[in-house]
Amino acid sequence: MLGISGIGPLRAGKKARAAALALSLLGAGTALATTAALAEPISGGEMTIINGSDIKSWDPAVTNATFPGGPMDMLDAVYGFLVYLDVDGNIQGGMAESLTSQDARVWTLKLRPGITFTDGTPYDAEAVKFNWDRAADPATLSPVQAFVASWNKGIKIVDPLTIEITLPDANRNFASQIAQLSPFVASPAALKAAKSKTDIKPVGAGAFLLEDWNQGVSMTLKRNPNYWDKPRPYLDTLKFKVIPETNSRISTVVQGGATMMAGYPYQFGSNATAPGVTTHEIKIAGLYRAFFNQKSGPFTDVRAREAFYEAIDRARLMQAYTQMPGYVPPTNYFVKGSPYYETKDVLPTYNPKHAQELFNALAKDGKPFNMKLVTYNNSDLKRLAAYVQQVLSAYENVKVSITEVDQAQLPPTCKEQMNFDLCVDGGVLVANGPEPMVTSHLGTGGGFNWGQYSNPEMDAALKAASTTMDDTAVNAAYGKVQELVARDLPLYIFGSETRFLLLRDDTGGVVPSNGGILQKQYLYVCKGACKDK
Repeated sequence: MLGISGIGPLRAGKKARAAALALSLLGAGTALATTAALAEPISGGEMTIINGSDIKSWDPAVTNATFPGGPMDMLDAVYGFLVYLDVDGNIQGGMAESLTSQDARVWTLKLRPGITFTDGTPYDAEAVKFNWDRAADPATLSPVQAFVASWNKGIKIVDPLTIEITLPDANRNFASQIAQLSPFVASPAALKAAKSKTDIKPVGAGAFLLEDWNQGVSMTLKRNPNYWDKPRPYLDTLKFKVIPETNSRISTVVQGGATMMAGYPYQFGSNATAPGVTTHEIKIAGLYRAFFNQKSGPFTDVRAREAFYEAIDRARLMQAYTQMPGYVPPTNYFVKGSPYYETKDVLPTYNPKHAQELFNALAKDGKPFNMKLVTYNNSDLKRLAAYVQQVLSAYENVKVSITEVDQAQLPPTCKEQMNFDLCVDGGVLVANGPEPMVTSHLGTGGGFNWGQYSNPEMDAALKAASTTMDDTAVNAAYGKVQELVARDLPLYIFGSETRFLLLRDDTGGVVPSNGGILQKQYLYVCKGACKDK
């Protein structure tokens, strides 16, 4: 799974659409009201979360991977989110009390009084502005530099606890973008003292303090005794363990060597019902997707993209990938349950006869379908790649080669070098609303737009959806987005799913946020199996 921010549709209904405006923001404690009733929290104890990879530095500007088990998990434990999204797509207060707007153009951030970083530096408006200005500086090499630089000149400090941000254009999604793209604030003193990213000391005001870090192996954090939201955090100790291989992660949880891991039921199998183990669904849908290279190679021709869709039965592809039947392929970018789901414009369906006609036409035009599929080398993706190669080998005028790389090398190979024709990333990437992920995938220059798809019509539709307060206009704009997705085929969308946690049954206080990251301050260890499961 890729270590960067994810994709998924907004959850459902008028309530979620209104929440996406973030025109009023709830206190952090409200998050518990949006989850299942919890047992009485117990203070003390420790938990271990398994991640597939480690962070490279404690730079708060390197904000990516909003899925559970990703690098933001670790940053959140130390820094805490300014604001975050709950599983219903509602904005919740974190380190900040509120982020509000009357017109979606001028936003006001209100900080909580009396918070200090663990080095004694005030957690105030100056500290937040320093962090945002730093992220906007190209020299910081922040993946969200372009986003922050588009508005940081409009920051005005009203008083030590209040910041006013005037955006260049109205943006109804600004609060959710802050939650997912630029939510972490570190002590300015610690950032100024670091000579390089790797020298940054994790000095935050979040729920935990770093005690020990064996990079690439494990991390131990202790309770922050001065955390603002007492009696949280409940845990004395929070640990992270890095285990890249999925089956090893599963066996570690089942055998009691860790508290939880993120994954999917098809990976868990019978382990999900092992003694002392349970599962928890994170109800935020996401897409399985692959990227078409639209700068060079066969997929620069839309006929090749259409032929690829029609040559493979996506339901059978998902069965080969997961070894489980019953998947229904998404019809477009927004899946059922999204307020923007519609049936008018749909992706091509399995049609082998027409696919062969397209392959023949491409060959006749001097564009034979010679495809290089790039993915990383875990067992699930090996099955998927082998299935694609096997199915396409039955067609004439088609050649498919497979290149497998280490997971960490997929972004450099695909995004940076564009050394692929089809790049397949593992797992689903999820988000609670259409933005920032839909623009990241489909907008010109988007951070997830690995295939470098670019269409002024798409850019205009995405902008129209974000700059209006009229729900009817928003629906129309996202309808145009889906029309263009069905016409241009910028991505290969082959499945949809929610993430799950495999966890010990004495795990309490599971409060997912953003793309599934747990709010660590709520976690606690039950005496025996938790009653709220």
